[in-house]
Amino acid sequence: MMPAPPRAARLAPVGAGAAPRPAPGGQQDRPHLRIVPPPRRLRLSRRVVVATLSAGFAGLLMALVALHVLIAQEQFRLNTLQSTAAADQASYEKLRLAVAELESPARIVSVAEGRLGMRQPGSVTYLPPLGGSTRGGVPSLAGGASGSTGPAWGSTGVQSAPSGDADWPAVKPYLSGSP
Repeated sequence: MMPAPPRAARLAPVGAGAAPRPAPGGQQDRPHLRIVPPPRRLRLSRRVVVATLSAGFAGLLMALVALHVLIAQEQFRLNTLQSTAAADQASYEKLRLAVAELESPARIVSVAEGRLGMRQPGSVTYLPPLGGSTRGGVPSLAGGASGSTGPAWGSTGVQSAPSGDADWPAVKPYLSGSP
């Protein structure tokens, strides 16, 4: 067996070929160097790895279950809102039907004649506006303007309406402010 080389030879560079020179006064130029062992690989035991992976997988499953519960709750809420909307829509349609029945001309005439004691007139007389004034941008019919689509007024300015209000569409545009 060979004796170990001196400490200075062990620390000398491999390719230098010459032994290090000692510094004057017996001290070396360089700081004290030592060989560092290679870094240890951090080895985790299999149990720790399996436990970590199992906990992560269990957490993932719990998150999926929680997400499924939230989806189910929102579906119940959505079903409740849809049933409420359908009930409100049906109620709205019933109310529209009731309003249409109350606004019908036959019902209005029936209530006017029955409850209020009104009756149908024997004849209707239309009166034209007095003078040559206009009302609502529509020229008056007094004086028998030519090209008029309305009824021809007589010299007295009063004309009786035909029975059954057959002339109503021709007279209606001249009655501003009335529906």
